[in-house]
Amino acid sequence: MTQNNLAAAYWSRIRGERADNIEEAIRCYQAALEVYTRSAFPYEWAMTQNNLGNAYQTRIRGERADNIEEAIRCFQAALEVCTRTAFPEDWARTQNNLGEAYRTRIRGERADNIEEAIRRYQAALSVRTPSSFPLPCLQTGRNLGNFAYNLQNWEIAIEGYDNAIRAVEQSRDWATSPDSKRQILEDALPIYGKMIQACLHLERYEQALLTVERSKSRTLMEMLTSADLVPKNATHEQQDQYRQLNREIAALQQSFAAPENPADSQTETPEAGERRGHPDIATATNAAGTPQLKHLLQQRDRLLAQINDPDFNLLQNVRPELPDFRQLLTPETALIEWYLPQDPDLGAWAFTVTLDPDGPHIRAHRYSPQQRQTLDQFNQTYFADYRQPSWYQALDRRLEDLAEHLHLSGLIAALPPTCQRLILIPHLYLHLFPLHALSVELSVELNAPATPLLERFSQGVSYAPSCQILDYIHNRPQAATPPQFFAVQNPTQDLDYAQMEVEFIRPYFDPNTYILSQEAATKSALNRRETLEKLRQSHIIHFSCHGGFDSENPLNSAVILAGDAPLASAPRGDQRQTLTLRDGRRFDTAQQGLTLGEIYRNLDIPACRLVMLSACETGLMGSLLTDEYIGLASGFLYAGTPAVVSSLWCVDDFATACLAIRFYYELRQDERVVMALHRTQNWLRRVSVAGFLDWCRQGLTMTEEECEIIEFKLMDYDEDCPFGQRRYWSAFVAVGL
Repeated sequence: MTQNNLAAAYWSRIRGERADNIEEAIRCYQAALEVYTRSAFPYEWAMTQNNLGNAYQTRIRGERADNIEEAIRCFQAALEVCTRTAFPEDWARTQNNLGEAYRTRIRGERADNIEEAIRRYQAALSVRTPSSFPLPCLQTGRNLGNFAYNLQNWEIAIEGYDNAIRAVEQSRDWATSPDSKRQILEDALPIYGKMIQACLHLERYEQALLTVERSKSRTLMEMLTSADLVPKNATHEQQDQYRQLNREIAALQQSFAAPENPADSQTETPEAGERRGHPDIATATNAAGTPQLKHLLQQRDRLLAQINDPDFNLLQNVRPELPDFRQLLTPETALIEWYLPQDPDLGAWAFTVTLDPDGPHIRAHRYSPQQRQTLDQFNQTYFADYRQPSWYQALDRRLEDLAEHLHLSGLIAALPPTCQRLILIPHLYLHLFPLHALSVELSVELNAPATPLLERFSQGVSYAPSCQILDYIHNRPQAATPPQFFAVQNPTQDLDYAQMEVEFIRPYFDPNTYILSQEAATKSALNRRETLEKLRQSHIIHFSCHGGFDSENPLNSAVILAGDAPLASAPRGDQRQTLTLRDGRRFDTAQQGLTLGEIYRNLDIPACRLVMLSACETGLMGSLLTDEYIGLASGFLYAGTPAVVSSLWCVDDFATACLAIRFYYELRQDERVVMALHRTQNWLRRVSVAGFLDWCRQGLTMTEEECEIIEFKLMDYDEDCPFGQRRYWSAFVAVGL
């Protein structure tokens, strides 16, 4: 035993020459075999043979071909004792190692070695299934997939990668720590990109798109699904308590940054110390907030024990699957979903989905590695001068460039002309861009002018985090309550046009309105039981105020409420509770902000049809490599609304008020949020000064005095088309239905 352990120590030794350490490890293993004979200690003999094979597999000295042959001999010797029947885990481990040895074998026919390597990997996977041994399955599936991928054997590559991806999903189901869940997925992201590529080589477009969905916004999807799970035999009080615990857990699940861990190596080594049965991957880390999360999980476990519902499954799996596009789409609807793989050398893809008479039709458009590099460079420069005048001045030009980088005209031209509604599902940094405002060429005529994307689709353009989340929202039942309009109106009393905005919107819903206006719109007022009950019953929730996105701590992103004056300078100590607006003012969100974290924890709006966030940066989001959709919009989707209208940058107060008022004017004509925003933005970008004033008089029945004030304000804008620039009309996006 000591020789065996000493060998493992030498194998993993850092100091000294690597070649010398491996030689010493081999010597120790061979010394151990003098005592660990097959007849006296068969199992220990077999394990030492396996470890010795690993040592020869990595040996530096000697002929490489001889070392591989010796490794194969050792592994085969181990299998004489470690049979599948007697020691299935060890048998599978050794089969994987034999696969690695045959993969690199020099002697023998190359074709025979390839077939033998594949056979050995497949044998290992017959025991290392995703449900039984997810981490070993991930390792062997990745080994098989990568080997076949490099051989361009796409069928076998898909087999290996599919096993690995299912193992990732099982591992995430067992993990309780949110950063563990994310890290498991992040470490495996290279597999997803190669799986998509392999599927596309075989023209398996549906499987490729499913793989995209399996890697995107998984935490939000799991949170949405678990929010609906309540033990049936619980009392109303217990159900409320269970839901509240779930909301608080959800907030913490979105609060962890993904740690950096090296990817697992391919070859199994003696020091790996593989666990038997279910690996202990569900241990929370020491990240900030973890103790609180563990406490909440324990509270929930105690509550479930008290409820004692044997049929309730807390860990119900969220099975990754494509929605039934025949239910989600219509023949007039098209969907475009982008995917930027972790490896930029794979390029990127855009998938289009349309509905034909025979069912959904999926196509794939590939961006080359060079084109992907151009997109990445665009992202790095897009926000370089954000909040500066130069950023707004360059916005139109930059968006023209982005349309070209995304090949948008070609993507749209390939869609059936009958498609009049478009759903966009971006990926990673593409969530940050107003894709609906990008220019496309609708005519094949030479020098034909390009027009914004939303003009091509008469039924509007909307966004979603993923197909699966969109389908979930589409099918989520909503509470039936009398129509109610809830608004927060200019809490800081420094947005004159935000005040005007709500005054003109309110009559559309009177008398079913509840307004928290100016100094009354405090955090304590919003958290009163009466207010929370009004929110629960409201169909439309409107915020007309300041807002901001916290890129360092997205859960601190907030809409600003009334309270103390803004801070003159950042407070000492923890600064993550402050939010800096574009004019440099800092607000303490703990005192006067409704933060994303609080939305997850406290907000329940089951009757809501629309949340309108008429404020700055309410549509920005933080996205890790795993594309977790973390922003104010995701919080309100989780809280219960199927639709959020939010902004992608710091917006102009007057232009935003005009957009919001016109939006509700259009919403009265057509209750579809996407259509109302579509008509509003098309109108706003085209309307002349005279046309705008005519609408103020006729549509809003303003007095002449009010119209004179508006006319004077319009002098600050273009004299022909005051809101024609994208900075004014395109910041707002409709997320969801």
